[in-house]
Formats: sequence, C-alpha cells, structure tokens
Amino acid sequence: MSTYARTSLRAAIATVALAGAFLTPAAAFAATTGQAAAAASNGTCHVTKDVASVLPYMFVTLTNDLADGPKAELRNDQGKVVATVDRAHPTDLSSGIKLQEAKGAKAVFLQRSQGGDTPWKSQDFPQLPKTCSDPGDATYKLVNGESLRVHRFSTGQYRAEFVTNGKVDAILGTTRGHDADAFAHGMHVTLSSWTGKVKSEYVHGRSGCTVTEVVPSVLHDGMSVKLTNSPQGSKAVVRGSDFATVGYADGASPVNNPMGIRIEGAGTATAKLGQRTRSTEGNSTPYAYTAFPKLPAGCASGTPAKTPVNAPTQNGGQTTVVPKGAVAAGADFTARSGDETALIAGGAGLAAVAGAGFVALRRRAAGRA
Repeated sequence: MSTYARTSLRAAIATVALAGAFLTPAAAFAATTGQAAAAASNGTCHVTKDVASVLPYMFVTLTNDLADGPKAELRNDQGKVVATVDRAHPTDLSSGIKLQEAKGAKAVFLQRSQGGDTPWKSQDFPQLPKTCSDPGDATYKLVNGESLRVHRFSTGQYRAEFVTNGKVDAILGTTRGHDADAFAHGMHVTLSSWTGKVKSEYVHGRSGCTVTEVVPSVLHDGMSVKLTNSPQGSKAVVRGSDFATVGYADGASPVNNPMGIRIEGAGTATAKLGQRTRSTEGNSTPYAYTAFPKLPAGCASGTPAKTPVNAPTQNGGQTTVVPKGAVAAGADFTARSGDETALIAGGAGLAAVAGAGFVALRRRAAGRA
C-alpha cells in the first residue's frame, strides 16, 4: 500500500476496539442517503451524499451546491475531514482523491488507494434538482463563433463555462460588484456582474501595419489594457469590462500616474508597457513590464502590408468576420494570473502561453485599489 493516509490507518488499527463504538463507514453513508432529497424539498440548491471510501475506516461526503459547485471531503471513521477537493483545488494526489467537472456543471468524483498507474474509481456527484436551473440563463456567441452559456445564481452572481470536447476546462464567475474576465481560446472575454452580459474580442489583431494585443490590467476585476503598435508609435489604452476607455498613455504622454501605467521606448522597436498598483500606505509598487507587439515585417517605414488581417472586437451575440488560420483555430493563448503579487514582482501573469486547451482566469479579490 502507498503512504496515503497511513497515519490515520495506523491509528484506526491500533484502536480497533474503539472503532466498534462508531458507525461503520457503510452505515454512516447509508444513514444519510436521504439528505439530497431533503435538501431539495426544502427549496435549497445544495445536496450532499456520503459514499464509501476505497481506504479502510474512511468515507467520503460529496456535496453539490449551485453557487459553490462540487466538493468532496474524505473523512475518517469519526467523521473528521482529513482531505478536501473542490473547484479551487480539484486534485489531492497524496490522499488519492480528485474531481472533474463536465458540461452542464455535472461533476465526477475519483478516488484510488494506491499511487502510480492504479486505476481511478469514479462516482457521480449527486445532481441538483431541475428546479435549481435559473430561467435567466442566457447564451452568447463569442467573436470566434463559440457559444458561451451564462448561468445566473443570484443578483450579481453569474458563471460561464468554457467547454472543450464536452468537458469544462475553465469557469468564469462573478460576485456582486466585481466583474470577471478570462483569456481563453485566443480571446479576451468579460462577464458583467451587473447584467450578466458577455463581451469578447481577439487577443491579437492586425490591420495593415497596425498591430494590437490585449493584456491583463493589474487594477480591477474585468479590466484590461489594449496595446497598439504602428509606424506612428505605441499606445496603451486601459479599459473597463465593457471595453470602454478609462485612461491611456502614448508617445506624447507616456506616463499616466492615475492609471499606474507608463510606456518606455515609445516609437521604438522595443517599446514596453509598465503597470503598477499602489499599496494601502500610498507607496508606489515597482512596475511590471510587458512588451508591445512587434511590427509586421516591412512595416518599419510605414509601408502597408499587402494582405491585412483584421480581428475585430465584438459584443456578445453579434455577427463578425472570423479570421482564418491559427487565430481562428485558437492557437494563441494568453495566461493571466489571479495573484496580483506575481504580476507586481515579475510580471509572470502577463506572459503569453502557447498550448492547446490552456486557459487561465483572473478573479481579483474584493476591495483592491
């Protein structure tokens, strides 16, 4: 046997006489099989179910909640939680448990008693009743032609699922007063906490000798910065979740202190954007830098390209021209980190990442300046 939960198992074996005084795992989860139905009948969208663990003297509590999603808790014979997996932390290999979400918020719990190549034993999470679905749900067509369904849970609380091959590979969620955005499938997508509406645009764009790139903002939920580079110079535009301009910097005004942005080397081949936030004490944090997109070959003198490629911005639900090739296929991915400290320290959250299926979401905590 692997080292999974050995400490707990040794304690249980050493106190086998005491173990008889407690319900066995089988009896424990059998006694709670009616919890899911009881929760649904009470009008809540929160269901639980206890199931057997593959580990001796243990059982697992599976919880499904409309707002918080699935959660699995590995418990010992006294009911104490020894390991947990949920959306934020879906895998715990040291305890041999993990969860997977599929299309439509369906979730599967997996467990095994050994590591290595030992097969996983799967079990469905208890399903929420149909009465939990919100009639306010809506589907939006994204700029690349994909459809994104938005679920409304309560005022200001929405969730959208990015699906690849029938499985959820990322979830975009809001809390009241805090929008959310994601860089996924070659797009930048925002979700409004006020309306639940979606807006989308391509991360990279080009028209003649003008190239654009959308990067994360370090300021607030849902905000971004659109970088534009052309033979006429560089410009950085800070935007809200509705893509409306809230501030900018360019060659004529390279520093915008209220927005915390500056352009170094504006009009040169090495122009880069610096971003920073301010601490609660009012001291300025170091700038985190991102390079502007490079000019296309032959554009240094301002000569237009013969075959311009345009990747326009769109509002959810509108029809747009979809480019062909790698951009249309979603080959370009940009990762954004949820850790603002990482952005400030090294700018790692602003790095572009190439790799099919990779998605990173940015959900900032409430109350950040």
